[in-house]
Amino acid sequence: MYFEKEFNCASIAEELGISPQYVSKVLKGHPKYEKEKQIRSEIKHKNYLERKKKNRQLRAEILKAKENYELEYLKHLQFQHSIEMSKKYLV
Repeated sequence: MYFEKEFNCASIAEELGISPQYVSKVLKGHPKYEKEKQIRSEIKHKNYLERKKKNRQLRAEILKAKENYELEYLKHLQFQHSIEMSKKYLV
């Protein structure tokens, strides 16, 4: 299951009704285990770097949108104050 279906120790243990520690112990004795573990680790690290890059881009977009919103709000306030302070409306 670990090599063919790419399950992890916890899901194998849950399906077979045994402890994850026992599954890990059995897998460590298999000759392909270290290679498979290294491959999965590299894939996981690659996915992590992609998520990190995407999150940085999203964070930048969110900050820019927030700044644009604040700028528009300040423009609106300035317009409101100019109307309130104009002589035309003070009478």
